[in-house]
Amino acid sequence: MLFHRLSLALLFSVVCQAAFAEELPGTEMPNRHAELLATHCLDCHDSATKEANIDLESLSMNVAEDMATAELWSKVLGALNSGEMPPEDSEPLRDADKLAFLEDLSEKMVTARQLLSDSGGDIMMRRLNRREYANTVEALLGVRPDVTTLPDDQATAGFDTAGASLFLSSDQIEQYHSTAIANLQLILLPRKSPESKTIRIEPEEYYTPHYTEAAEQMRDIGKRANAFLSQTEKPASEFGLLDAYQAKKQKVQEWLPLMEDYLARPETQTGITLIMTIKQGGYTKVKLPTQHPDADGKYHVRVRAAMYPDADERHHYLEFSSGFGTGRQLLGWRKVTAPMDDPQTIDFEFTHEPGARQQVWIHQRSHQDRGDKNLATLHMRDNGIGTPPGIWIDWVELNGPSPSDQTKAIQAARDSILFEQPSDMDESEYAREVIRRFASRAFRGSPPAEDYLQRLSQHYQTARDQGQSVTEALVSPLSIVMASPSFLYQVEETDSEQDRNLSPNELAVRLSYFLWSAPPDEELMALAKSGELTDPSILAAETERMLRDSRSQALIEGFVHQWLQMERLDMFQFDGADFPNFDNAVRENARQELFETFAYLLESELPLEKLLKADFVVVNDLLAGYYEIEGVEGHEFRKVAVPDDSLRGGLLGTAAVLAMGSDGQRSSPVERGAWVLRHLLHDPPPPAPPNVPQLSRLAGETLPARELARAHQEQPQCANCHHKIDPIGFGLENFDAAGQWRDQEVIGIGRRRYGRWEKDVRFDIEPAGKVPNGQPFSNFFELRDAVAEYDDEFARGFTEALIAYGLGRPFGFTDQELASQISLQAKQHNHSIRQFIHALIQSPTFQTR
Repeated sequence: MLFHRLSLALLFSVVCQAAFAEELPGTEMPNRHAELLATHCLDCHDSATKEANIDLESLSMNVAEDMATAELWSKVLGALNSGEMPPEDSEPLRDADKLAFLEDLSEKMVTARQLLSDSGGDIMMRRLNRREYANTVEALLGVRPDVTTLPDDQATAGFDTAGASLFLSSDQIEQYHSTAIANLQLILLPRKSPESKTIRIEPEEYYTPHYTEAAEQMRDIGKRANAFLSQTEKPASEFGLLDAYQAKKQKVQEWLPLMEDYLARPETQTGITLIMTIKQGGYTKVKLPTQHPDADGKYHVRVRAAMYPDADERHHYLEFSSGFGTGRQLLGWRKVTAPMDDPQTIDFEFTHEPGARQQVWIHQRSHQDRGDKNLATLHMRDNGIGTPPGIWIDWVELNGPSPSDQTKAIQAARDSILFEQPSDMDESEYAREVIRRFASRAFRGSPPAEDYLQRLSQHYQTARDQGQSVTEALVSPLSIVMASPSFLYQVEETDSEQDRNLSPNELAVRLSYFLWSAPPDEELMALAKSGELTDPSILAAETERMLRDSRSQALIEGFVHQWLQMERLDMFQFDGADFPNFDNAVRENARQELFETFAYLLESELPLEKLLKADFVVVNDLLAGYYEIEGVEGHEFRKVAVPDDSLRGGLLGTAAVLAMGSDGQRSSPVERGAWVLRHLLHDPPPPAPPNVPQLSRLAGETLPARELARAHQEQPQCANCHHKIDPIGFGLENFDAAGQWRDQEVIGIGRRRYGRWEKDVRFDIEPAGKVPNGQPFSNFFELRDAVAEYDDEFARGFTEALIAYGLGRPFGFTDQELASQISLQAKQHNHSIRQFIHALIQSPTFQTR
């Protein structure tokens, strides 16, 4: 029998080799094309030079030799089709030669995709990433776990759904086990349930005496310093000073006028004015009572406040934050519009998570690091006092906790796990049934094996024998379930090397983690159990239902954040002195603008290319203020029409995209140009070559961005790519590092004190250039119009990113046909984002293991 099986295997191998031998000549490029490559390409792309890391000298003429060869030939095809190669300064190809080459290569590529598709495009069994794990635990227990100690998802480039980077070690399994124990104890074991109450805070009861004492101390030490300096006989110690240096530093109390101005305001006797101090605790702020681990639920804050009309508009916003020490989480912002003679009441709600302590604060809008202190110091140098106040607070009320959606979900999860014990079921049977039901839910519809249940039941009994209660003893086996591969991984059975259709249950799981980053709900699982989910019309209807569900926000935020590389928004600090309006509030709302815009296009079934250019923006009052768009009131994001000559409307005019193309100080034409090529034009530049020489000859010179780029292009290994990258970046140079319009580039030089440069030099912006297809532009508006014409290329790039995110692996050569089909179907429906999603889900690739 063994000989028979080996013989069959050998025969199968021989037959396959024969079949491939017959097909392979069909993927061999004719020799005459090797001469074309040698003549027109090898000066830059031979084995020695390898410009852009592309070696065509050692490239096999058999397009289907292996996946890497096919990928490289695919790049060659793209470069010739786009006209990018050969470059303008080299000998052009004759039209007949180019046509023949492209026809042959296109034909070979089709065959190569078919031959290589059996070995490419594998979808790996992968671990749940942090987002998915948190959502999955929340769906199971109602509580959202702390995932900061769990394995990082961003170890490699690409999406956090890529299975290749989602590995797991034995130490990490223990982290998951510990997290599971903590969360199970939190929801299953008895906890105190605090009563809801209302607390009123009169902030002047702290700040009036605090600032009065500070002013007295300033006057006292100033008086003693001047007394010491006015004589020469007595030592500094008799005046309560360390030495003459301290006396000189303290003789003028430069922050005393701020305290005196604050205390002289009548309104500070019945409330507080929000100011920035340097040594008196920083912001004037309201500290709410600490929420303790058992006080979870929803809290309602009411603030009676008014605004000072002459203050900067950004100081008319209350900022709500939480945290202890310097680590703060921003909760939200509310604008105060009422005058001092008619204050208003601002409402704000926040949720307190169970099992944690939380401290909530109310203060003015903030910058990173010392930005606000630097601004206050600069203002004090100008006006003798400091940053003018923007808001007065009379009182604050805090009411809570009241039941939140989360507290209700926790109770529902507890009731589901600890269901009422039937009278005909003894304790061991009840415990086993609790474990079985829990494991079935945790394993997303896959029932646990009987021997596995038996081992878990033994863990329960061991805990009971040690004196633990029924509920306490259940934590042990249930936590083991939550640390098992069937919970931590998306499991899809592989019973052969051949592709197979997903089972209805597997399809439900793949669909829900794609659209929700969470497990299937009961409705989806019911359709899977009945087998109806594999019906294309039922599958389409479920896709629509899930996209309308609020949980689809996970797709919007998870995909868009990574697709557009939004992590760059947090990579750099923007000094408050240089960019006073680009504070934490603008940064966070600019991030949210991209999510809200994508969500609006998805919900309204508008074309994807509205991200390239649109006659509207999706903003709230805070971001509208930053963009100088009038008439927008309220913190909710909504569509706002903008005129044709508006700077905003489309990704290129968003603060987030423009800030990502900077280093926090200067705009970067290279970063911006490369980002546009990569994400909008679907023409990504190659990685920078190794050992790029530094422009040391320019050390100490102050040059505008265009001159720096021109010097960079003098380097032969840089010129080709930068010739395409830089012009696009120049077209965006009228936006500074924080995305606000300017006519000149301002570069600070000399010493920097309190964030302000000693002096600066200015250069006029020269935005003219051309896009890769040769279309020229003279300004930002023409650049935006030129980019908007790349709607098909943009759609193709979006499609490839969606495939990579949805299938959990990098987009590859064998996915080209799938991408073409999805792009075509979406184009037939006006490039509606919904259609891209439907087309992927309906594809055999999505439904195949």
